[in-house]
Amino acid sequence: MAPILFSTAEIIRFAVVLTRISGIMLLAPFFSNQLFPIPIRVVFTLMSAFVLAPSLPLKQIPVELDLSNVVTLLVGEIFIGLILGFAAMCVMAGLQFAGQIISFQLGFAVINAIDPQSGVESPVFSLLYNYLGLLFFLLINGHHWFLQAINDSFSFLSIGGIQIHMPLAEQIVRLSAQILSIGIRIAGPIIAVTVITDILMGVISRTAPQINILIVGMPLKLLVGFTCMSFSFYFLPRYLGNVYSALSQTMFALVHKN
Repeated sequence: MAPILFSTAEIIRFAVVLTRISGIMLLAPFFSNQLFPIPIRVVFTLMSAFVLAPSLPLKQIPVELDLSNVVTLLVGEIFIGLILGFAAMCVMAGLQFAGQIISFQLGFAVINAIDPQSGVESPVFSLLYNYLGLLFFLLINGHHWFLQAINDSFSFLSIGGIQIHMPLAEQIVRLSAQILSIGIRIAGPIIAVTVITDILMGVISRTAPQINILIVGMPLKLLVGFTCMSFSFYFLPRYLGNVYSALSQTMFALVHKN
């Protein structure tokens, strides 16, 4: 039986694809979930790299490479996957931030639970919005976008083609700003109604001092807050659809521009 031989270019090609996918596995939602056993994540990464490796033409592999150049090359390739994963992570962080705001407004800021995905304590509403966003993300097959972006990157982004320039830095800052934007937009209605409730309770306490605001105010604030949050769930899928659509465009724009 003849042995199976691989050229140096084929080995480097597989390593390049593997490192690009590995960067996504470190930061991207769903793929970076700590609930997945490490062996399963490793096998999935290897199988994905094996399937996508033929999409990278061998002519893009540099001919002369020493050990230091290969290490530098692979570090740059893993950075591509990290950027793609970071773009999606900012959206999920915005959902968690919205949950933190709502927890604070409704008096649940001190009630924390262990997040199975990250293993850290988070407010209960942060977990709620994070899992709702992740569920909707999976329903629209958003986890497929990462592999599609990696596959497209072979056509638009050459080996070692990633460069830290001003447009890329501005894009990363813009992605980070989405955390605040998404959080405020989702939690905005709850913030508005709870602030109005606090103002009304303050007016009532001045006009009718015999009413114990500490006893009446908190249940009323919870009732108004939960009612508003229930209505906001009706509009949440549409808003998340717009956010994820923008995320898809951002991910493929990052691959095409760099």
